[in-house]
Amino acid sequence: MARYKTVSIVVVLFVLFQVRAASGEEVYTDRIAAVVNGDVILESEVKKNAQPFIRKFMSLPLGIVPPGKTPTEKEVLDELVVIRLLEQEAAKRGMIPNEEGVDRAIDDLKRRNKLSHDQFIVFLLQNGLNYADYRELYKRQMVLSGLIGNEMNRRGAIGEKEAQQYFKENRGKIEDKYQALLGKLHPEPQAQDAKPQIPTHAEVYQGGELRLQQIVLKAANNNPKEKEKMVAAAKKIYEEVSKGGDFTQLAKKYSKDSSASKGGDLGYVKYKDLQPQMQKVVEHLKVGALSPPLGGKDSILILYLADAKNRQVKKVPIPEKERKQLEKRLEEARKKQLDRQSTGRENPNNPGKDTQAKKGETEPGSATKEAQDLGILSLEELKEYKQVQDKVMSIVKTTTIDERMKDWTTALKKDAIIEVRM
Repeated sequence: MARYKTVSIVVVLFVLFQVRAASGEEVYTDRIAAVVNGDVILESEVKKNAQPFIRKFMSLPLGIVPPGKTPTEKEVLDELVVIRLLEQEAAKRGMIPNEEGVDRAIDDLKRRNKLSHDQFIVFLLQNGLNYADYRELYKRQMVLSGLIGNEMNRRGAIGEKEAQQYFKENRGKIEDKYQALLGKLHPEPQAQDAKPQIPTHAEVYQGGELRLQQIVLKAANNNPKEKEKMVAAAKKIYEEVSKGGDFTQLAKKYSKDSSASKGGDLGYVKYKDLQPQMQKVVEHLKVGALSPPLGGKDSILILYLADAKNRQVKKVPIPEKERKQLEKRLEEARKKQLDRQSTGRENPNNPGKDTQAKKGETEPGSATKEAQDLGILSLEELKEYKQVQDKVMSIVKTTTIDERMKDWTTALKKDAIIEVRM
């Protein structure tokens, strides 16, 4: 029974978000916000990337929105345009993410935070993100961090000469400038970030035609041990697909129904022809999305939306009762997270050193090599410089990277075809 609960916890939270209301529906279509060298950015991406959790996670030196500031939609779109350009540049340079490295980094992050995989998924759901989306964001962060690091190194090392020259020009102002840098990089959290924001509406996708694939698992003769094996297999399949596994091949290997030989492919079906309970599941799936394991008496179903045509997007209000239940769950999780932070554990909304640290870079307060006499500073100045060398390096590196990023992204935009429609 305990193993059934570990799988069901994800399903419970999933269902909390999947409530439909009989009235108050708002219909809209997902419009194109911009096109960057042929790559489309949708308005839904802009809204998603404006969320505080996503913004804390994607800590790239884009130089568009100051840390701690609530961005406008235009600023978020500007960031996404730059991110698209950087992704295209990474592809040109053949920078392909190491899939196993991504999984190892996320597993290490969970381990350092003492979170099981199920607890980690719940943490992500609290912040409006599923595991597959989180993994894609993590992968993007790793690739773009590597790209930026390579480009900064290509433009020349930032070392003692630049640091000593800066010290000479700003002697007596170093502490003020360093504190200003810390304030910029680590601003006070905004009041609205102190407590999880409870969504008032959920998005649903209705109508049209859907191309579904399925994996059906069964337990023989209602046997408890067989049920445990079935639940364990469902969990394993769900995790594997979430990490980029091939649903078609997994369906051929594990599924226990007549569609298994075709990779679970059911072909195109009309939304209106589906049973009501199945409609409630698929209307919350975007193309390429996976349903959590859906349990029956002696079987489990996992659905994958391979393609969709002519769907309508609707916003439906989440009933107050369900919002109260969700608020209680999130508040309990928030308290646990604060307890973990107070004991020095990390927060999973930041990839940390796995993706941020670059060879040769210095973070505020870290040690640098012994100051050298380069003939720039007098002996008295050099003695004083040694006392603040780390701080000076941090200021110089951050400032230089910001300037180089601005020059680089400006050049990328100049050579690109960008059409903004929002």
